[in-house]
Amino acid sequence: MKVYTLFALLFVLVFSFEVSANNVLVENVNRAGANRNIVDFDLSWENSWYFNNIPNNHDAVWIFVKFRECGGGGAWHHALLSTTMGDHSFDTDITYAKSISANDRFGSPGNHNTGVLVKRSTIGKGDIVSQAISLQIVGSTDGTAMADTAEYDIRVFAIEMVQIPQGRFYVGDGTSTSVLFTPGTGYGTSYGYIPYDITSETHNDTINYGYYGYPVELNSTFPKGYDEFYMMKYEITQGQYVDFLNTISPIWALNRAYIVNSYNIYIYLNGEYMTSHSDRAMGYLSYDDYLSYLDWAALRPMTELEFEKACRGPKDFSPGEYAWGNNVIIEARNITYTTPGTELCTDSGANMHYYGADYYLHGGVFGVNGYGPVEVGIFARDTTLSREATGGSYYGAMEMSGNVREFCVQINTNNGNPATTTQYSGIWGDGVLDAFGNYNATDWPVSGEYYLMKSGYWHDNQDRCRVSDRNNKNNTNYTTRNYYMGGRGVR
Repeated sequence: MKVYTLFALLFVLVFSFEVSANNVLVENVNRAGANRNIVDFDLSWENSWYFNNIPNNHDAVWIFVKFRECGGGGAWHHALLSTTMGDHSFDTDITYAKSISANDRFGSPGNHNTGVLVKRSTIGKGDIVSQAISLQIVGSTDGTAMADTAEYDIRVFAIEMVQIPQGRFYVGDGTSTSVLFTPGTGYGTSYGYIPYDITSETHNDTINYGYYGYPVELNSTFPKGYDEFYMMKYEITQGQYVDFLNTISPIWALNRAYIVNSYNIYIYLNGEYMTSHSDRAMGYLSYDDYLSYLDWAALRPMTELEFEKACRGPKDFSPGEYAWGNNVIIEARNITYTTPGTELCTDSGANMHYYGADYYLHGGVFGVNGYGPVEVGIFARDTTLSREATGGSYYGAMEMSGNVREFCVQINTNNGNPATTTQYSGIWGDGVLDAFGNYNATDWPVSGEYYLMKSGYWHDNQDRCRVSDRNNKNNTNYTTRNYYMGGRGVR
């Protein structure tokens, strides 16, 4: 169970080819329809599920389309899709998970018909194989139409997601560093740090954080994690990131690219941006890089509350727990590398890559000793294993403890008493960046506001990998890139 953002690239009326990943595949991209505004393709992915029992969720694929005129090497445009679902078609084994709408998450009009979430159509689990999809293009977010008389390069992108259903949950575990907790408990009392019960998306919740309990009153629009949302199943990979670099302006890409061959992260330029390790988690992302990638993909950054919801689900908190719901760790140390390029962990039951007894990786492409992130989904090769043995979160997101640290929007922007809450409202990106290749989505964090890094990484100690740990909070540098910095998006 691993994936990177995959594209099929079609040079209309010239030739076509497909690039495959080992979990998601887009093939046979064609332009069709009387007005040549239909994009046809086949979609496959492995280990899909749709459960009507615990955890009562499904996985999905977020699909979006970019196009540009052939031959000129001009700007890529992010396609807008028809909001009339009858204008699209889906094969028998799949359907849309949400109706396509131009409205934002609050129902306000905009250009948010930037893609479609696709899921399996029936209860069950198993591979989805070669399912035909037709999507009708009605324009683009920058206003450029797809003219029927012009020829275009067309890229169809697919990112695996998991549904996080609506419901209450606890934030904080009563133990971890700088934990969030219920006001009136914690430091100076005999009650301890009592986790906070999130019971609504729109309440003006007041949550205490840190050892001394600075209160933070959240505004009603802050994404708390109570309402349904979709989260990337895996961390952003190196393959996904070079796809991003190759479909933005080359000038923009200079601001967003980091040419590197270090700590298992290898990004290089050879006519276009490339990587030799497409399925490994991406590091060396600055916060600006991360936010710009998500804006390009029409996703958004997750909040620290949503992170805990995705890990813990509706279950009671467990002190010191990791993403799989308890504090049992089996360290990953030994990796083999097989054709066509799949990393396999040979440590039985391994569920986390962190600095335990030995943070080196042994074998395969790493040589005798190596260090850095591993491929996403590496612990979930065998789907018959327990959640603990695969390192999966309650809802099936992978590597939410260990591998790379993950950016989250922090609930506060300063340490005052009371602290100032962030104004982030969770508006989705629209696929378009500004004139410098930076994100420009409404109400997203701006330079100087706090952000948080959660989940721990391959060289962190085990406490940093806890679901509720907030040791890496109050970050304000949006441009620094470090090998351990990565993340995933939500919608």
